[in-house]
Amino acid sequence: MPATTRRKKNAFPLVATAALAAAFSSVAYELLLASYATFLLGASIFQYSLVFSLMMASMGAGAWLAEKTRQSAWEVFFKLEIAIALTAMAAVPLLYLMFAVGGPAQTLLFVFVVLLGGALGMEVPLLNRVEKQSPWLTEILFYDYLGGFIGGLAFPFLFLPYLGFFRLAAFLALLNALIAVAFVQRFAPQRRSLVWVAYGTLALCVAYAFGAETLRVWMERVLFGVKTL
Repeated sequence: MPATTRRKKNAFPLVATAALAAAFSSVAYELLLASYATFLLGASIFQYSLVFSLMMASMGAGAWLAEKTRQSAWEVFFKLEIAIALTAMAAVPLLYLMFAVGGPAQTLLFVFVVLLGGALGMEVPLLNRVEKQSPWLTEILFYDYLGGFIGGLAFPFLFLPYLGFFRLAAFLALLNALIAVAFVQRFAPQRRSLVWVAYGTLALCVAYAFGAETLRVWMERVLFGVKTL
C-alpha cells in the first residue's frame, strides 16, 4: 500500500472526528455567547443578531487567514484548539465580572466573539490541509454540518438546562482540549513541549469543569450579594 494512502486512512478518522467536534462546539459557542449576552444585557433579538452576524464575519476572516499560514496545518490547528479552550474558560466569568462592575461588557463580548469566531473559522480549512496529498473537503464538510446540527439541538435541550453557562463553557473548553491532545499524540508525540501544553490545558479544563459552579456561586455572592442555600 502506498505511503500516502496509509497516511490518509490513518489520519482521516481523527480529522473527521475533529471536524464533527469543532462544528459541534462552534454552534454551541455561538448560542452560548448570544444567550449569555441576553441574560446579562437584555435585548434578545439584538444580542442574537449581533453575535451571530459578527461571529459569521469573523469565521469568514478566519477561513481566509487559514489559507495564508505557511506553518504545518496540524500544528496551527493544535494551537487554535488550545487558544479556544483557554478563551472559552475565560469568557463567561470575565463577562460576568465586567457586567457587575459596570464596565464595557458589550465591548468585551465583541472581543470574545471575534476571537472565537476567527479561530473557529480557521478549523475546516486547516483540517482539509492536514495531508496535502489527501483533499478531504467534501467529507469534512459532511461531518462539519453534522456536528453543527447536533450542537444546535443539544444546546436548548441538554446543555443550557442541565449545565448552565459556566459549566457549559467548561465542557466546551474540555472538548477543545481533548482534540488538541489527540492531535499532538497523533502527529508529534515526541515533542514534549507541545505534549505538556496539551495535557496542562486539559488538566486546567478538568479543574475548571469541577469548579465552574462553585465559581459562579462565589461570584454571585461577592458581586451581587446573592446568598445560595
